[in-house]
Amino acid sequence: MRDGGDLRSRWAFACALVLAAGCGETRDDGNGLFEGGGESGPDGGPSGGDGIDDDADGTGADGPDGSGDDGLDDGGDGPKFDTPNGEGGSADDGGPGSCGCGNEDWSYVFIANSQESTVAKINTRTLEEEGRYLTRPDGAGNPSRTSVSIDGRAVAVANRHTGIVKIWARPEFCSDQNGTPGIQTSTGKDDVLPWGEDDCVAWYTDFPDMTVQRPVQWTPGIGDCHEDQKIWTTTGSMGQGPGMCGQSGVWVHRLDGETGVIEDTVHIPENQFNCDHTGTTLGLGLGPYGGAVDYEGNFWFHGFGNGKLARIDFDTLEVEVVSGGGYGITVDTKARVWTSSSISRYDHATGQRQNANVSTSGGIAQDLQNRIWAAGQNGVVWVDMETLAIGDEVALPGMGQVKGVSVDLDGYIWAVRQGDTSAYKIDPDDYTIQTYTGLDGPYTYSDMTGGAIANVTCNPPEG
Repeated sequence: MRDGGDLRSRWAFACALVLAAGCGETRDDGNGLFEGGGESGPDGGPSGGDGIDDDADGTGADGPDGSGDDGLDDGGDGPKFDTPNGEGGSADDGGPGSCGCGNEDWSYVFIANSQESTVAKINTRTLEEEGRYLTRPDGAGNPSRTSVSIDGRAVAVANRHTGIVKIWARPEFCSDQNGTPGIQTSTGKDDVLPWGEDDCVAWYTDFPDMTVQRPVQWTPGIGDCHEDQKIWTTTGSMGQGPGMCGQSGVWVHRLDGETGVIEDTVHIPENQFNCDHTGTTLGLGLGPYGGAVDYEGNFWFHGFGNGKLARIDFDTLEVEVVSGGGYGITVDTKARVWTSSSISRYDHATGQRQNANVSTSGGIAQDLQNRIWAAGQNGVVWVDMETLAIGDEVALPGMGQVKGVSVDLDGYIWAVRQGDTSAYKIDPDDYTIQTYTGLDGPYTYSDMTGGAIANVTCNPPEG
């Protein structure tokens, strides 16, 4: 276990100073709705290699449907871990005046239900689905990547058929937008409100003329109150259908997290970072596949099948492209970038790359015990963050490839099988499994709990 006492003390002192001056998040009063369109694209080939991934089709499924075991979480008897902000976090219920690094007052995992263009909000401590939301006005977004903000207040969801939506995590942050007095918002799986009627949908930003959008990632913001948070994302164009791109290069966008306004856009030409990895002119590429940020807010993303890894400097927007790639991507607390399918670690400071000889099939994340977890062949597997020694593989029930892997704020591992109805919560010590069953055609991976951004920001490299 990591000893966070010194860190917590520093954060507590800094937060007290900030609170004395006053801080908080100003909520967006507008709905910022934009119309979007799109239809399902054609099926592709195998995932994780140089072929086309079924990730581009209308359902987001490249494996058979399956079901998992029901399970219940009492939310209080599991192992305790050093949380990122520890005692330096807020002592109240997490209202708008809360400050401190990260958040520990609540914890959600946001899982995209690709085939129905919704995202499910599941309480990681009770395993109850507390809300489900549409992700695009026309209900044809085919969402996949989700990113939870460091303060836990909101999630940003990217639609593979383009468009990003921000959804508040808790009703106290929502504002009356639909004209009916009070806050109307979803209360669970079977309570999906029509577009424009859910007051917790903060804004939606469309990307006209683009045909694909996958990576999405919040930045930490500034100071203990995480002010001025931004959202990174990428797009591509000239796709044969929604969810794909042609030989157009890629666009990197930085949005204002409060309003959804696109503040900066950088175009990377095809000859530097090719969106279409197929080598044809058919527009069958899948483009940038996953994204993550380091403790400085620099944006890292890799391409599907093109063997390239890119970094966008937060301050200068300078682009750096190196060899790399794979399927999942994360950044650890030493600012090193990890990718799967074969687990690879890249140190930007030294340019050194090392590999662990283990095959994976989806997401990747650092836990709170200096281990890197990734989607294995029939569950999840971990490697030691420093030695790259291969640890245990935890088999999971259900069917379909494991795609989503994330670590929540309490240190539990979350895994989602593609096309399964279940999400699995895994104890990192004894590997016991609890299950939420109720998803619909899920495909998700990225920082779907907010644990990654909290970990890298609240525990930056020393020196």
